[in-house]
This record gives sequence, structure tokens and C-alpha cells, in this order.
Amino acid sequence: MSDSTNPEFERERQQAGEGFRAVSEIRQKLDILAEHVESRKEALEEEIQEHLHESLSNARDSMERIEENIAPKVEKAIRTKLEEIDRKMACMNEDGLEAVREELVKATPEITKKILEDLDKVIAENTRFVKMEILNEVREELNKSIQSAITPLNEKLEKELPASKALSMTALILAGAAILGVIWFAVR
Repeated sequence: MSDSTNPEFERERQQAGEGFRAVSEIRQKLDILAEHVESRKEALEEEIQEHLHESLSNARDSMERIEENIAPKVEKAIRTKLEEIDRKMACMNEDGLEAVREELVKATPEITKKILEDLDKVIAENTRFVKMEILNEVREELNKSIQSAITPLNEKLEKELPASKALSMTALILAGAAILGVIWFAVR
């Protein structure tokens, strides 16, 4: 009996053909699944990029809002300190002038003339010294105000940055798991 007429051979050939068709169908499904996983991976990568850009944009907006909020406070603090400087200067000038007037009344005309000549120099020097002292105080207070205003923003950025990183890592892990699933189905 030849192999082509053997019923068992014919059955095995049919089974082999069916097995080949089943493998072909699985291969087609695997190709479709691989394409789907690849497109999903690309979509996740785009989504991650969008979230990162949005987070950076939000951080920039927050910085701008903080600058807008700090500027009036700094200006107000400077104005307040300058008014305080002016008041102190006025008091010092009046006190100094009064003391000088009393001395001038008591002193001789020569000493009075010399004192008047030197008075402007002393007042200018004292004024400059007081201004320097007050300006240093203003700088210190401004630095403290700026630091206290920036600290909440830095804390907010430190809190939001790990969340964005975690979202990115989760998306990458999901994409890797999907690829491993495709490979597992292919091997199986």
C-alpha cells in the first residue's frame, strides 16, 4: 500500500495541515498583539512627555506667581524701612541741631563759626552711617522674607517631582510587562 492511499497517513497529513493553519492563525494574532503593544507603548510615552511638560509649565507658573506676590511685599518693606530711616534721620537732625544751637549760644563767635563749618560734615557722616546701618537691616529682613516665601515653593516642587517620576516609571514598567506578556504568549 502506498503512503498516499494509507488512511492513517492521510489523517496525519490532515492533522498536520490543521496544525499548520492553527500555528498560522496564532502567528497572525501574535503579530496583531505585538502591533497593539507597540502602539500602546508609544501612546504611554507621549502621555508621559505631556505630563512632564505640564508639570514643568505648572512649576514655571508657580514661580511667576510667587514673584508677583513677593514684589509688592518687598516694595512695601522697603518703603516702610525708608520711612523709618527718614523719621530717625529727622529726629537725629533735630536732636543734633538743638545740641549744636545750645553750644553755639554758649561758645564764642570763633568757636561758633568753626562748629557751623564742621556741623554739615558731621551730620552728613552720621546720616550716611545711619543709612548704611538701616540699609543692612533692610537687606537682612528682605533676605529672610524672600527665603520664607520661596521655601513653600521648593517644598511643593520636591513633593510633585517624585509623583511625576513615579508616573513615568509606572508607565515604563507597564510597557515592559506588556512586552513580556507578548513574548510569553509567543513562546507558549
